[in-house]
Amino acid sequence: MSAVIKTTTPFIIQSVLFKALCVVGAEPKILTSDLASGLRQGRAIVGDILTNRSDYNGIQYFHKQGERWVFLHDSDEYSARIESQLSDRKYTAVSRFLTDLSYAYDMAYQEHVDAVAEQERIRLENERKARVESTRQNAIAKAKAQGYSVKQSETATGQIQLVLTRTV
Repeated sequence: MSAVIKTTTPFIIQSVLFKALCVVGAEPKILTSDLASGLRQGRAIVGDILTNRSDYNGIQYFHKQGERWVFLHDSDEYSARIESQLSDRKYTAVSRFLTDLSYAYDMAYQEHVDAVAEQERIRLENERKARVESTRQNAIAKAKAQGYSVKQSETATGQIQLVLTRTV
């Protein structure tokens, strides 16, 4: 029998969930067709996130339902264990595991949000630079079309200064 425990943190972003699972030591793996043949538990499908935790039903894993990743496991936790190369790992109850995972997910989500914000800042800065360069090129082209010679210099504040001269 499987059970679903609702957490206060919805697991929505796969990469953030994967990172949080690594932090709590769950050794996540995305289920591929190669791994599917070795599963005792026939309900997992390709794309699910497997953990190193198992119980009476087999490997405990995350399955995407709608927009959320849901943790599927045996509600009785009968025959529960950690299948890990790290021998010092001890099985923790699902509620404790999900609490730790929620905390790790929140931290990883904040890092994700910061990275997205940084990418957006860089994109906006690049757009600004392109706009400034376009304006500079247009001003130079217009001045040359009117017969001016153009000298460019940069001020101490980083602004571009164009000096136009025309000889009569």
